[in-house]
Amino acid sequence: MSRSVRWVVRGVRGRVPASFTWPGVITNRSVVHVTAGEVRFGNTLRRPTPPFQDFYYVLGDADIWVSNISPRLNTFRGDDPGGVRFILHVDWRTPLDVAITITVEDDLPVEIQGYT
Repeated sequence: MSRSVRWVVRGVRGRVPASFTWPGVITNRSVVHVTAGEVRFGNTLRRPTPPFQDFYYVLGDADIWVSNISPRLNTFRGDDPGGVRFILHVDWRTPLDVAITITVEDDLPVEIQGYT
């Protein structure tokens, strides 16, 4: 099982550093997936059920992607709640509205190798 959160960032253009804090869920060993896509607003359902989503994804011509996904939790600092940092890219001539989804897997990697 996994858990996801989703939100919209309005008027994005270019390379935008972003951060999301999720205490107790994301650690430096978490498996985190971050996706992004262009959205437009308008109720997509006649009878929406929670959680409500008043936007819908569109497959536009803009190139939108996420890079440098970095889960974090500094175990040496007691005040670090844990989260993820990433770079959101929107390659288009005008700002666009973008929905970001962060999904965290419940299981940690079965093996973690250091460098040699």
